[in-house]
Amino acid sequence: MRLTAYLDGRRIGWFAQRDGGDISLEFDPVWQRDAGRLELSLSLPKSRRRHEGTAPGNFLWNLLPDNDDVLARWGRTFGVSPRNPMALLAHVGRDAAGAVQLIDSAEWDDPVLDGSGEIEWVDDAIIASHLRELRADPSAWVATGYDGGYFSLAGAQSKFTLVRGSDAWGFATGRAASTHIVKPGVAGLRWGDLNEHLTMRAAHHLNMEVAHSRLVNFDGERAIVIERFDRHRRTAQTEERSIARRHQEDFAQAAGTHPTAKYQNEGGPGIASISQLIIDRFGPTGPEQALRFFDATIFNWVALGTDAHAKNYALLWPMARTGWPRLAPLYDLGSALPYPEINNRRAKLAMSFDGRYRTFEIEPRHIVREARVLNGILGQGATADWVYSRARTYVDGLPEALSLAAEEASLSGQERQFAATLVDRARERTQDLRRQLDRRS
Repeated sequence: MRLTAYLDGRRIGWFAQRDGGDISLEFDPVWQRDAGRLELSLSLPKSRRRHEGTAPGNFLWNLLPDNDDVLARWGRTFGVSPRNPMALLAHVGRDAAGAVQLIDSAEWDDPVLDGSGEIEWVDDAIIASHLRELRADPSAWVATGYDGGYFSLAGAQSKFTLVRGSDAWGFATGRAASTHIVKPGVAGLRWGDLNEHLTMRAAHHLNMEVAHSRLVNFDGERAIVIERFDRHRRTAQTEERSIARRHQEDFAQAAGTHPTAKYQNEGGPGIASISQLIIDRFGPTGPEQALRFFDATIFNWVALGTDAHAKNYALLWPMARTGWPRLAPLYDLGSALPYPEINNRRAKLAMSFDGRYRTFEIEPRHIVREARVLNGILGQGATADWVYSRARTYVDGLPEALSLAAEEASLSGQERQFAATLVDRARERTQDLRRQLDRRS
């Protein structure tokens, strides 16, 4: 089996699978020559014409949902094994994360991305119907009756994609690119969509670069809608041709890690290793971007963001092939603070600080030790000062930032009560963390 791989419509090479299941990648030499600094993945450098081993397959797995029910459903729909990423992506790989598009093809010299792309414009009632369907069956990622709109995104949380036109929403089909991701919230987690939006907006108010989100009511069904940072509007005559794909990859892909190992304690990359990867591979932007990444991990410590694993951080390439990657805007933020079943002494972070995962065990000194990878940037003495300064920024600012996020969302009823609980728990946590920080004074 062979998949032809494209980045925003330009052929870059071929993934091939032998009878035993092993997957390889061979780059197109023309793309190798002309790609500039752009890479398909930091784990698959184009300096090598051919890649074998686990890295090509792991890259493909990271394009697919981390949800066995969704994969099983797609396997039944397409008559393929849900444990074969090549077979699945042959059907859903035309609209994936970043600029990647994958086409089932036996032709090694196919010069262009084949197939057409269209947008099927729909009204809010259709979107609301799909939201209800998705809440009843979290594996129903593709709307009933719109089977041409298959897409692939990572993550376990239910979601689907839309295109935003000048005055309407639509489903992207064929090779057309989507522009937004819609999520009804995590099944079993109360007000999960509201939690994510408030946490994202709080990070924004604390001057972090975050993907733009908003709460949208589709004919009585509310969901969080996130604008894709891996899409770029360009001037064109038709809506479906006006959207360019911008390449990105998450840090599980960049590290060559299988998505089942996205958590550090299961073998995934941790804070120091991701920081070092950024420093080593982001060129002159590396030091600044490593500080941004570490800054985000401190925010998640303060906000009790327990699911900030390697797949919830990403790197983003510029549209020009001559530029260096940078840390993508933060996404999939959330707080365990309002949930007593999570916010307790068993609460663990997805990445450790100095080997400690449980939040009640992590103290500022452990963050300083984890930040030793930054000594070459800040200086050995300055690293501790920087960590304490950034920690104080989020400790002092989080409750007010969450309050501001709730105020601008114009909430009422139970939603407003949930937001108040989130703010109250943030005040309690930051009071405790402030006492820890004050011990250094």
